[in-house]
Amino acid sequence: MLAAACIPYDPEEQDFTLEDLREHLATSLPYECALTEWEGFSETIPQVRVATAVPLIIQIEDDPEYVPEEMAGLAEEAEGVLAEDWVQHLRRCTARLDVTEADEETELDPTQPDVEAVLIEIARFVDGLVHDNVNGEWLVPEG
Repeated sequence: MLAAACIPYDPEEQDFTLEDLREHLATSLPYECALTEWEGFSETIPQVRVATAVPLIIQIEDDPEYVPEEMAGLAEEAEGVLAEDWVQHLRRCTARLDVTEADEETELDPTQPDVEAVLIEIARFVDGLVHDNVNGEWLVPEG
């Protein structure tokens, strides 16, 4: 499932767990946040579930086989759109937080106010920015 949004980050600069993120979101936003996990055939993937109107899931994607290359592609797309500082930030990113809908029957729209508030708060948590994969836009936290 393609992520509705992603928040790139550099794990060398940002050392946190999903529990740290869950705790931050729970204290910063009015939505219930819980640790959960997705069970695949060969692995279990930890996640944070946030009870927005369309519930969302956040998980870390840091596979060195493809994430750094994808982040380099995002940095190229950002050239001329974002300030050079943000482009350089993206070039250093080798991981991202993927945000998807919790239920496959629904579609997550990052422009919905509750979802956007969560995305911006995640970006603040990692001192980063958000790429809205649905609408092809960047969200940069203020302040």
